[in-house]
This record gives sequence, C-alpha cells and structure tokens, in this order.
Amino acid sequence: MPGIDLTLSVSKLNEYVNSLLSNDLRLRSVKVKGEISALKLQQGSGHLYFTLKDETAVIRCIMFASKVASLRFEPADGMKVIVSGKVEIYSPSGQYSFNVTGMQQAGEGELYRQFVETSNRLRALGLFDRKRPIPSLPKCVGVVTSDTGAALHDITSVIRRRFPCMDIVVAPAAVQGKNAPSELIRALEAVNNDARADVIIIGRGGGSYEELSCFNDEQLAYAVFNSRIPVISAVGHEVDFTIVDFVSDLRAPTPSAAAEICVPVYSELTEALNTVRSTLNGAAMQRIDMLKLNLMLTSETSALSDPSSIFTDRIRRINDMAVNMKHALERHFGELCSKHETRTEKLMALNPNAVLSRGYAIVKSENGQFLRSISDAEVNDRVEIILSDGKLNARICE
Repeated sequence: MPGIDLTLSVSKLNEYVNSLLSNDLRLRSVKVKGEISALKLQQGSGHLYFTLKDETAVIRCIMFASKVASLRFEPADGMKVIVSGKVEIYSPSGQYSFNVTGMQQAGEGELYRQFVETSNRLRALGLFDRKRPIPSLPKCVGVVTSDTGAALHDITSVIRRRFPCMDIVVAPAAVQGKNAPSELIRALEAVNNDARADVIIIGRGGGSYEELSCFNDEQLAYAVFNSRIPVISAVGHEVDFTIVDFVSDLRAPTPSAAAEICVPVYSELTEALNTVRSTLNGAAMQRIDMLKLNLMLTSETSALSDPSSIFTDRIRRINDMAVNMKHALERHFGELCSKHETRTEKLMALNPNAVLSRGYAIVKSENGQFLRSISDAEVNDRVEIILSDGKLNARICE
C-alpha cells in the first residue's frame, strides 16, 4: 500500500528468521551426523566451538559448557559424531549455526543397544549377583591391562606408594580394538594359572564409549565370572560403566582407586601392629607382676618357711582321727553289748525251763503231743509229766 514502508532492518530480519527456525518443530530437535573439524574449547567459559562437515557441506556448531560436562568421551578433530540440538541464527552476526545439546560417537547407538541386551541377558543368568569378598591384605596383586597405558603406571605407583614390598603380577593385554576381548580373557586365565595373586585388577584409563566397548564383551564377562581369584574392575573413569563392572566382585571408579581398595597402607599396618605389640607387652608385664606377688605371698607361708610343719600337722590330724575312731568303736561296742543283754533277758524270759522252775509242768501224751486241755486226754491214757528237774509217768483216773 502506498505510504507504508515494509523495509526491515538487518537485526529485525535476523530475529524474524530465527523465530521461524525456533517455531519449526523439526528444527527445534534434530540429529545430525558428520565429522568434527576446527574444534576449539573456549578458555574461561568452557564452551565448545567446532564445525560439523560431510563430503559437500559444513555447519558451525556450539556446545555450551553445561552440556560439555556431560560428555562421556573427549571430542577431537576428525571424529565422526552424531549431534542433537536445534538450528538457530545468531542475530548480531546473522550466522546460521547448530546449538548442540548432546553428542555421541557415530556407531555408539548400536554399541549401547548391544550393551543393554547383553547386560539384561547376563543379569537374568545371575552373573551380576555373586560378589566375593576382596582380601584385606593380599600377598600378591594381579593386574590385567595394557602394558603401555597410563592405567598400569597409576596402579603400580599407588601400590608401591602404599605397600612398597607388595608383589605384582602383570598380564598385559590390549584394552581396545577387536582383539582386546580375547587378549583380556587370555590374560585373566594366565593370572589364574599363575596362582600367586590373591586379587586381580582389570581395566584401563578413560576413553570414548567405543574404546571401552571391549569390556562389554559377553565372553570376557564369563571369564571374569569364572575367575578363581576375586576381580576388581577399574574401567575408565567414575562415570563410565561396562558389563565387566557389573560381573566383577567389586567396581572401582578408576585404576588408582582399585589399587587403593585392594592394598592397605604399609605404615598404617606397622603402626597398628606396634599398638597391638605394646598392648600385649603391657598385659604380659601385668600378668608377670601378679605372678610375682602370688609367689612372694606363697613363699611366706609356713609350708615353705618350715616344711617339717607339714608333717607335724599331718601327724596331729592322724592322731586326732585315731582317738576319734577309738571312741567311736567303744561307743559302738557298748551299744552292741547293751542290745545283747536286752535280747538275752527276753530269751531267758521265754525259756520253758524257767517257767517249769516256778512250779509249772508240761504234759505230753504217749504219742508226744502236748496236752493243752483236759479234753485232750481220756481215762486210763498214759501221759508224761515234765517238771523242772525230771519226768513222771502217770495214768489218767476218773
């Protein structure tokens, strides 16, 4: 229409285009695959700036520090990644860019899917449930890791610092790449066959999800589970988790932490032993002092100062016992005599001769039966009359 100026300022145009991008649901949450280049971490703010490119095109990207902190790997130029975020325009410069809110290495999604499937299967079989105790004072520590990596240096340094004379058995193995699982399995078997170690540390330093994926191998998980020696896993950093962590007897957040867990501090053990030794010495001296006191008190008894008194006392006790026995026998004999006299008197009182001497007589029939009543005899029966001084024969008259 005439008279109306529809001309936009540059800033208004940029703001308008940015609002269009912001309102596009597809562009507000999108994933893009490409290769990192021109990577730059801004000092101070911690923001990450880089270009994402493919064979024919590029796009500028920014990832703010709060999102960078959640990365499980360290981005680098030439790394193929999948980024998620939104498309926007920076109004002051009018530059089209991609605000990255998440990043993973290309192929990581498939690795994670395999990780979830394998972990669910092994958990259902009970491989994650068994947790054996870790020896508190091992005689030897087995280490399964790369012999060229920082993890071996960290583990041995911590062990030597804490317990200088601790024996260490190292079984080197690749800790990334397609051959890593089989090498780690052979190294585990070698430490078990060696039979010197009381505990095994298996692991490596930090790395990308893809680099740590060898520790998600199912056969390696079985090898850890079947180890006759308890296993501590120390794979990556504290935020990294692998299947070996779940199947091991104990997980340590870092290789250095694993060494600290399984090896005590030698100086602390020495101090504890000295404390125990001092306590035992004190208890022993206290016991010795008590025994000395008992010995001194015993030496002052009459048995040791005058040994003959033991025999004198024993003889006196024997004499007293003899007198008591004599008196007891006399009392017992007197009681027996008294009982004899009493029983004799009773027997004499029942003696038929004593009765006859008082004028009584016993009458017997011819056939020797005692007559107790006149009805027991008839006229003209012969009878025998027994008196105290003899017998009379008589006949019964009317």
